[in-house]
Parts: sequence; structure tokens; C-alpha cells
Amino acid sequence: MACGVVVVGLGFEPDERVVRWAAREARDRDLGLRLVHALVLPVGHHPGWGLVVAPALRGRARQTLQTAAAIARDVAPGLEVEATTIRGGPVPVLRDQARRAELVVVGSDGLGPVGDRLIGGVVRGLAGHVDVPLVVVPAGYDPAAPHGDHAPVLVGDDGTAGCTGAWRFAADRAARRGTAMAAVRVTGGHHVDRALLDRARGAEVLVLGVDDGWFHHHVTPDVVRHAVCPVVVVPPTPLAGVGADGAAGPGHRTGGA
Repeated sequence: MACGVVVVGLGFEPDERVVRWAAREARDRDLGLRLVHALVLPVGHHPGWGLVVAPALRGRARQTLQTAAAIARDVAPGLEVEATTIRGGPVPVLRDQARRAELVVVGSDGLGPVGDRLIGGVVRGLAGHVDVPLVVVPAGYDPAAPHGDHAPVLVGDDGTAGCTGAWRFAADRAARRGTAMAAVRVTGGHHVDRALLDRARGAEVLVLGVDDGWFHHHVTPDVVRHAVCPVVVVPPTPLAGVGADGAAGPGHRTGGA
């Protein structure tokens, strides 16, 4: 099995769609799967607070991870699954985990405006700050749904060098799965997010590049939160530093996977 893992950030209720997507991806890439619970312990001054609350939360986290691991092994029997609880917020925990991963997978929990702000904060905290693709699986995603008239692998391209990694990720995925690939040119202005979301309906994944100019504009975070298919946010490196023959090209960073 290749070195590197797929990392899944989990809350206290395992998101079955996220775990199943990540388990299939790990199996198809011949990777191990690491399930991570980022545990944030509340701060209180009541006597005995830490002695009662902290163990209870750790126990719930362990139960969540055990359930998620069982789901992953049901999807991919024989898959190497590691489960761990790490104290800290999801952004610093997942940034650290990404250094030993090839892919980071999180879920859009569908909790309304509060959930939108939460996942938006996590995505902003990770995209552009980790050297591996970040996948956001929406709460309502149905992998068994038909793809419709659009290509299963869709790339959003704004014409900048930041999209190079997205193109390579999308081409590799389409080739491995024997599916079609299409692209949407993003030129800025209003309704860009709506155009991407409309084209992504029925797609297997929507792949976006990330650079300082595009991602931190309001468009991409909105697309990530509201897409009906998984959104993959790909950094320009290290994927952009890999030549067509698989050799590292100029500017290739060795950090990350």
C-alpha cells in the first residue's frame, strides 16, 4: 500500500456519505484511510468540570470513530483504517494531518446558516494553506444519482496558473474512471457561482483551482457550500510541479504527501 492517507474530519455524528466517499477514494488510490476527530473541549470553572465533561466527550468521539470505521470497512473490505482523536480545532488539526496525507476530505453538515459559516471557515482555513487537494462532500450528495447530460468530472478554470493542479487532478480522475471531463471558464463578474453550480448538477465532482486571486473572492466559498456534488479544491503545487512523465519539475515542493 502506498504511503499517505485520506483524512476525514468528523463531528460527533459520523457523516456516512463523507466516510463512504473517502473510503472508496482510498481504496481506488490504494491508500490507507485515517479518520480524525478534532476534539474541542469546553472551558469552564465549575468544580469537577474537567473531570466529568472531558471524559464524556472523548468517549463520544471514540464511539463516533468506531462507527465511521465500520462504515469504511463495509465499503472497502480490507481497507487499512486508522482512527484517532486529536485535541484542537478542525483547521489546525487538519492542517497538521494534511502534511502526511494525499487528500483531505471534510463534510458540509447541512446545518443551515450556522453550518454554512462553519464549513466556510474550515475551507478558508485549509484551502491555499495545505499542499494537497481538499474535498468537501455535501450533506445531500447521492453517489448513486445519475449524472445527467453533463460530464461527471467538471473543472472550473479562471485562466490563471492556480488552476494547473485542478486540470491535472481532473484529468487523472477522468482517466482512472474512464469518464468524460468538461470545463467552465470563469471570467469574473456576477452569477459566476450560479453558472458553476448549474453545470455541476449531476456531475461526480467539481474541481476548482486555488490561488490568492480567485479562491478568496466570494465566489468559490459559495460554490463549495452550495454544490450538490463533491467539490475538490486543488492547490497549484505540488501537482503543478509534476511533469507529464511524473518527474518533479521546477518549483516542485516536497512538503505534504
